[in-house]
Amino acid sequence: MSRAVTAGSVAVVILIAGALVFVWRAQVDSSRATLLVTVAMCGMTTVYALLTLGILLENRAMARAATDSTRLMERSLRFSYAPNLLFRTLDTKDPTLQARQGFTPLDTEDYRRALADYTPGQQQTEFVFAVVQNVGRGSATNLTIDAHYNIWDSSSRANRNYSVDKQASIQLLESGKAVALFVHVSRVPTGDDRVDLVSANLTTSDFYRDALDEPAVVVPIDPEKHRTESEPGCVVQIA
Repeated sequence: MSRAVTAGSVAVVILIAGALVFVWRAQVDSSRATLLVTVAMCGMTTVYALLTLGILLENRAMARAATDSTRLMERSLRFSYAPNLLFRTLDTKDPTLQARQGFTPLDTEDYRRALADYTPGQQQTEFVFAVVQNVGRGSATNLTIDAHYNIWDSSSRANRNYSVDKQASIQLLESGKAVALFVHVSRVPTGDDRVDLVSANLTTSDFYRDALDEPAVVVPIDPEKHRTESEPGCVVQIA
């Protein structure tokens, strides 16, 4: 109970007690005694109202504290289950990505065709992937990758400049894991070859959102700010 309500209640009780002592000791007529009794009853009613107000204020404070505690717990749970996805474009000479722990190339038709011509240990062919890595504490669920690239390939006589759309769906991407979506293979790479990201979106959820039946989150990737990585010896330009 608040101090102001307590102090007010004590003051009213003192006044009522004083009034009763005054009536008991003083010689007053019946009309004045009735008036004093009425005043005492009003005082008692005031005390009851103050006590009720104090209880209401205390209940309100407890409800607010419970709400704040619930919100803090919810934020903690969301943080525990929330993934953190990093998108980047990778140029490598190893399409299997065996040297990268936790990286898994997605088994698409384009990837299988590119892998069919790969000879381990060769030093020429370069492979470009769109990589999504989960560096958060929780797993990503129902992840969808949608990326659009422009490609300049000097070794292609028929079509030196073209665009590709790459999509993939992953049911679960655990914390610390990464998936690589094949984008392009350059079998005779030169410094004039380029792979540029035009646009990309990640659609994802997590176990907490799934439990609450909340909609998935769409994460747009800014082509001007997205991360690129070229392994040593690679010459294809990526942006």
